[in-house]
Amino acid sequence: MALAWLAQANAAPLPEEAQRYLASIRPSAALQAFLDETIDQLSAKDPKIRHTKLRVALLDLSETPPRLAHYEGDTPVYPASVVKFVYLMAAYKWQEDGRLRIDEQLDEQLTEMIYHSSNQATQQVFARLTETQKGGALPPEAYREFRAQRLLVKQWLESLGITDLHCVNPTYDGNGDLCARDKQFLQDRTVAGGLPSRDGEFSNRQAMTAIGTAKLLALLATDRALSPEDSSTVRRRMRRDPRQQPHLKTRLAGGAARLKDLEVFSKSGTWGPIYADAGIVRHISGAEFVLVVYSDSSPPYRGSFIADLTERVAAHVLQGAALREHEGR
Repeated sequence: MALAWLAQANAAPLPEEAQRYLASIRPSAALQAFLDETIDQLSAKDPKIRHTKLRVALLDLSETPPRLAHYEGDTPVYPASVVKFVYLMAAYKWQEDGRLRIDEQLDEQLTEMIYHSSNQATQQVFARLTETQKGGALPPEAYREFRAQRLLVKQWLESLGITDLHCVNPTYDGNGDLCARDKQFLQDRTVAGGLPSRDGEFSNRQAMTAIGTAKLLALLATDRALSPEDSSTVRRRMRRDPRQQPHLKTRLAGGAARLKDLEVFSKSGTWGPIYADAGIVRHISGAEFVLVVYSDSSPPYRGSFIADLTERVAAHVLQGAALREHEGR
């Protein structure tokens, strides 16, 4: 009986549960007013932000139903390395489904992909997830199979009810690691949802919205995409501490570190004009929120906006949650 209960408690949730949860999310006028005012205030302090395209999504998970506010959060953007947490989650989902096993080699690759943000490791992980390999351009029949395999992660996300995350490619170093069949897929205009490159060469690049990113992180925070055990493992692998990684001082973890009793589970990204971070911020009480920030500018923005916004959101959202908890006692 005890073993049966334990197995049920650690069972992977059904996609329908994730869909119902995401459908319950409601826009909050009060939270939206706070976010708009905070972004305006931070922009006034940092002139560079005024010339930066921002995509922000904030999900307050401390209330039922969850509250949403955003700033251009439904506009697709190139996510840089933020996409890597999607592939981390997918690896554990594939293992739950019996499609792969996270052996010692894959486990090491996942660490390199998330903690060190290695693009080479990401390519290896993505190859395992999609069962595709590097190589030359493919003839039509072989390419159709390759194309179908490259869409597997996106199809899983759609099964959860998230349709605005176009996660169909690994990440690249740009030093010749883009093979001919990668280019063939990136140039495929028949694949819907891609973000074209500025020079028009590649029509099928990654594309993620801040809201879609926040929704997936909310499922991770609440154990609705993976089993509770695997959700906990993924969050542990995404735990961030700016004392161990000083470059995170200007990201979510840096902002949260200015306050007490907070943990951050996130994945940042930096590429060309993109400066981004996305994660879960959790208080010791259990109150938590999801914050996603993508900034896009030329010259590239590398300031403290993400950390400053995180600090203000945490003080506002988590303080309110603590007050509600106190009043409920």
